[in-house]
Amino acid sequence: MPQTPPAGRPRLSVVGEPDLASRLGLPAAPNGTADDRPHVVVIGGPVEDRVEHAALAVGAGAHAFLLWPPASSVGAAEGLADRAEEAGVEVGVARPLGATAALAGVPAGWVARLVTLSLVARLEGPLARAGWATLLAGALDLCATLAVARDVTRLDAVAERDHGALRAVALAARFENGAYAQATVRFSDHVAEDEIALYASRPGSRVEARSLAGPLCVEAEGRGSRLVSEAPHPDTDAAEVDAFAAAVAARRPAPYALDDALATLRLVERVRGKLR
Repeated sequence: MPQTPPAGRPRLSVVGEPDLASRLGLPAAPNGTADDRPHVVVIGGPVEDRVEHAALAVGAGAHAFLLWPPASSVGAAEGLADRAEEAGVEVGVARPLGATAALAGVPAGWVARLVTLSLVARLEGPLARAGWATLLAGALDLCATLAVARDVTRLDAVAERDHGALRAVALAARFENGAYAQATVRFSDHVAEDEIALYASRPGSRVEARSLAGPLCVEAEGRGSRLVSEAPHPDTDAAEVDAFAAAVAARRPAPYALDDALATLRLVERVRGKLR
């Protein structure tokens, strides 16, 4: 039985992801339709079909929210961004590694000068199943979000391969605002579960996290440590949808808009070019 949406929450329908629809307490809409012009259409299913479904929603005057990745190519995503701008609707995207819940704990206006990130993916674990494209996108997105910058003046990437297959990647980026970030992503068969270590700092304070779902710890000089984000959300996809729906209801920009996703996709293309 579908749940009654909270007061003020936009109407939602889901395309291509019946399991997510069930977890959200919603009926899944038939693929490619937006019959009742819902406020938000959540779009998953085959990646190559997502832009088409989103275009239908945008054309019907609805906001759209796409699971990661939003499109099969940068060009397709750019075309959707143009259509959304013309229609005056919001298009949001789930973060590559579902870190919206953790990042919500970052204080408003906080800009990192240094970011370090380590992702160790257990073979056959959740991070490994996400695949290299998503792992690289997630690492770059976390660094860019904490640096509050999307353009980089320098980007370096080095890979280790095992019989031709990627085993580890190290990234370094200098952002346009001077912030510096380093990230390593590697696969391992010597860990029992995925391991995440996120650290970011600026003069006088720092943030740390051991989970992409939260919680996040913020420490300021002279004040000690304090927990600023809520406990980990049990369903990262649902958390991403809820955050976008709340932004639409409050008429705020999407936590992770299509333009943000496009910037991440372009950075991933640059990294993959360096790794060839």
